[in-house]
Amino acid sequence: MLPEALKGWESYREWLEADPEFRGRIVFARTLPQRPPRSVPYDGTFAGVLQALGLTPFAHQREALLQVEAGKNVVMAYSTAAGKSLVFQVPVLQAAMEGETSLLLFPTKALAHDQLRRLKAMAEALGVKGVYPYDGDTGSHLRRKAREEGLVLLSNPDMLHYGLLPRHGAWASFLSRLRYLVLDEVHAYRGVFGTHVALVLFRLLRLARHYGASPQVIAASATIGNAKEHAENLTGLPFVALQEEVARSERELLVLLPKPLDRKGERRRSPLLEAAYLARSLAEGGLRAIVFAGARRSAELIARYAAHPGVRPYRAGYTAKERRRLEEALKRGEVRVLVSTSALELGVDIGELDAVVLVGYPGSVSAFWQRAGRAGRGERRALVVFIPREDPLDEYFLHRPELLLQSPPEMAVADPQNPVLCPLHLHAAAWEKPLAKEEVLCLEALGELREKDGLYFTPKRRPHRDLSLRGLGTTFTLWGPEGEVLGYLDERQAYWEAHPGAVYLHGGESYLVRNIDPQRREVWLLPALEDYYTEPRAETDLEVVQGEPVGHGVWVGKVVLRERVVAYVKKRFFTGSVLEEVPLFLPEITFPTEALWFHPPEVVPPHQIPGGIHALEHALIGLLPLFVLAERQDIGGLSYPFYPRPLPSGQGAVIFIYDGYPGGVGYARAAARRFPEWMRATLELLKRCPCEEGCPRCVLSPKCGNGNQYLDKKAALLLAANLTLSLPRRALH
Repeated sequence: MLPEALKGWESYREWLEADPEFRGRIVFARTLPQRPPRSVPYDGTFAGVLQALGLTPFAHQREALLQVEAGKNVVMAYSTAAGKSLVFQVPVLQAAMEGETSLLLFPTKALAHDQLRRLKAMAEALGVKGVYPYDGDTGSHLRRKAREEGLVLLSNPDMLHYGLLPRHGAWASFLSRLRYLVLDEVHAYRGVFGTHVALVLFRLLRLARHYGASPQVIAASATIGNAKEHAENLTGLPFVALQEEVARSERELLVLLPKPLDRKGERRRSPLLEAAYLARSLAEGGLRAIVFAGARRSAELIARYAAHPGVRPYRAGYTAKERRRLEEALKRGEVRVLVSTSALELGVDIGELDAVVLVGYPGSVSAFWQRAGRAGRGERRALVVFIPREDPLDEYFLHRPELLLQSPPEMAVADPQNPVLCPLHLHAAAWEKPLAKEEVLCLEALGELREKDGLYFTPKRRPHRDLSLRGLGTTFTLWGPEGEVLGYLDERQAYWEAHPGAVYLHGGESYLVRNIDPQRREVWLLPALEDYYTEPRAETDLEVVQGEPVGHGVWVGKVVLRERVVAYVKKRFFTGSVLEEVPLFLPEITFPTEALWFHPPEVVPPHQIPGGIHALEHALIGLLPLFVLAERQDIGGLSYPFYPRPLPSGQGAVIFIYDGYPGGVGYARAAARRFPEWMRATLELLKRCPCEEGCPRCVLSPKCGNGNQYLDKKAALLLAANLTLSLPRRALH
């Protein structure tokens, strides 16, 4: 059944192809059947709460509740809209009725506030009091009430780190009765953020035990390949994993190829323009939708290009008040289409959606279906449209769309023994309560802590403030023309997106960056009417500290990365033509991380080596998320025709692929193990791409610090072919 607005049409495809704008460009279509859940009777421990709420669980919910009542730590790797929330809401409410406490952690404040509304309504029906939020938006009066009266606390890892754990004495009553710890959207705790969260949870569970509690953990996740292992890695506790795929309605999956601009189809219309046309069509057709873009700037540009009052941008970096207003406007139908970054990927309730548009592959099969699952939560058939960008990963799936339906979900990575982050958290842990030797998770911390009578103390006065759980370095505040706070950026984003002279897009409006103050961590914006946007240029240098061979000429080791934004270019909207390049003088960012590297064979003339290794580096980075669950922005690369320092692997041309975060989070090491199949996939991409000189679908990178200068696709193809001949058919282990 299609939405009422499409009455008379047989399918979304038929409706779209009736529009000349989209006719003939749907290159793949598949209707995915319903898999509705089945209600079953339940007479276990929580039957009274369910009955009082007038609810009957589904079969997979009943199974999870039985595991919870048996005292097991449970992680549910269920598809979107499978009803994961009920499995923790019911035990938490029952515990509150018995005077015990629960702490519910969500990766975002939006998700916590959304869950708060639902939990409060359920608690009211049961006559339960004591359900409180506790985050950065909670006023001081409400924080005090939460501390004194709270039985169910909804928070996030950041607030746990900054607000609760340093003041645990004031929370002794709450922590001593802690019955349940709920971790929602646990798949979001991966990479550097996941590493931080694992260390925050180590500190929380340690203090709970100190006050005599041993909380049971209930975790909910999108479908990932290692739910049990990931939950155990985050908490250090044993888990039972449960899986279920649910689809409440039919979904139509379409792949829409951007409009060709030449006869051969080598040049295509911008996928942002394509998404803007589609967003406008959805809004004019009376449909409710989310368009997912891969970056903040892309979300802003799509909404601007759509030029329709019913299409609005939405992303992290907006104030909480602004995001709530947009969510409510979509629910009420005042806004028809939100163009969002991953900020709306998680399960915030924004009502029933008709369509989801993905502008580009989001980096993992797991994220693809998490986003797709935002539509189709009711009875009506839903639409999912994938618009491939000119990007190696998108090109890969454009030629193999069936792999979107068949590929197993990827593994999530988090490393609580990260050599940079672990010591920082152990300083915080020792400040909260002196550490016993067996509690020191990483040897790197021993030299920094002070030992007395067999216990370890921190010499730091404010160790919690040395830590930022999200992003890199300190947080910068964005100030608008009227002195209002528009949002926040981390240090690296500030230098890349909000340098002096940058055109910063926010809420569909253009702002010109007047000034950035690194000392006060502030960025000041002015209104702008410019008909151009800006892109940064950066210089990066990498120094190898130590390395070890892992086989087939690949090395992995510790490195120090130095990065500085040195200029920016002005580019025209729509055409992307360069107007001018302006030099900049900004502070250097330096941090230790981990990298893999290898020496390509000498099979091309010397003058082709710089362009060949640069192009091969870009192509490898573009396909890495096929093999490791890493976001594109989490990884970087550098290539040297001749490395200027001694290397344990020898001299000559070298390509580095590195983790883009301090200390590294295991991406480079995991990629090194899969080097043979990764290199073969890269060779296939270079062979299949129809361009002659290189294009965004194979070797051009949107992240390139020098604007994709000096790329040689033909040389890269020769290097990849020669490397592949020397590699085995199986991955390294």
